[in-house]
Amino acid sequence: MVKPGSISLGQTVRLRCEIPAATARMNGRTVRLFKQESGGWQGLMPVAVADTPGIYPVEFLAEDGTALAAASLAIRKTIFPSQNVTLAPQIEALHSTTEEMQTLTTFRDSVSDVKYWQDPLVAPLPGCVISPFGVKRLYNGKATGEFHMGIDQRGAEGTPILAVAAGVVKIVQPFNVLGGTVAIDHGQGLETMYLHMSKLNVELGAHVNKSDVIGYVGATGRANGPHLHWVVYVNGVPVNPQQWVSL
Repeated sequence: MVKPGSISLGQTVRLRCEIPAATARMNGRTVRLFKQESGGWQGLMPVAVADTPGIYPVEFLAEDGTALAAASLAIRKTIFPSQNVTLAPQIEALHSTTEEMQTLTTFRDSVSDVKYWQDPLVAPLPGCVISPFGVKRLYNGKATGEFHMGIDQRGAEGTPILAVAAGVVKIVQPFNVLGGTVAIDHGQGLETMYLHMSKLNVELGAHVNKSDVIGYVGATGRANGPHLHWVVYVNGVPVNPQQWVSL
């Protein structure tokens, strides 16, 4: 089972249990556990940027909700800087439609049984990070109340973008704000999204392997230049991709 320890806001806890457990619960959040080929059960517990630091119990639960085992985890206070992004008025004015928001919600809320991913994940681009995870976003000097849910990497227009792990393609379409977008379900609570692409290189429902080219760097949607914004979701919560892959 999980050892007592500490973690930063925006990171992921890998919960492991040697006895059959259906779910794990921490800080009001419950995630499914899955039997692993190597033995035991594992679940991915996200710690959101907005969670409150403190020490929390972690409970492993049976199908009927009975507590089977417990541990504790400390969530550390984490300081995220602010970042101003300068956007042209026509770019800043872009907004997501209701249909687009529903498509994203459906994707984030789904959890599939098959685990396609293996450690370590591969970086989708070799480019340097120009905007890290968790920064508080300002647009043209105005606070938005939003934080940066992923990582921005610099890339020349048309640079190939790689899938960080194997999985099934769940979204392939242009969005008003996100631009050309691909979303992949890697299984057992791990999902990724890749935004602002100039060209998409996969089909909906396709199975992709780690390092397959899924699209090309662009500046579509709410973007002020060619780059890749990519996001890691753990059981529907955006978490820091740099915990999963070295950039």
